[in-house]
Amino acid sequence: MRSSVSLIKSSKILWLVFAFTCITPVWGADLTNKETASGLKEALTRGADVAVDQLGKPNGFLGDKRVKIPLPESARAAEKMMRTLGMKKQADELIETMNRAAEMAVVEAKPILSNAVKSMSFNDARGI
Repeated sequence: MRSSVSLIKSSKILWLVFAFTCITPVWGADLTNKETASGLKEALTRGADVAVDQLGKPNGFLGDKRVKIPLPESARAAEKMMRTLGMKKQADELIETMNRAAEMAVVEAKPILSNAVKSMSFNDARGI
């Protein structure tokens, strides 16, 4: 779940940039709700593509402090204990494994995200 949230958070800015890019050329033009929704959906789709391309590669999560996935709060005491007991390598491997899994999962989630964007209503798109 954390990976999806990170993907959405990291992509939201990209989505807004793409939305602005798509809408700016017709600023002031009278757009219908259908045209506006279509533009927003296109911007969201492009933003999602960019986010998946960035996050779905080696070090997509692990190499980016903004989206790197730490151990859950409930496991941080155990991580600290592992490091204290000389198990730094194993603690690092655990964090790396979680982030590598997220990199693979985001690629697998792309069709689901694309479907969600395609099926969203105008109000859904406007709410973003």
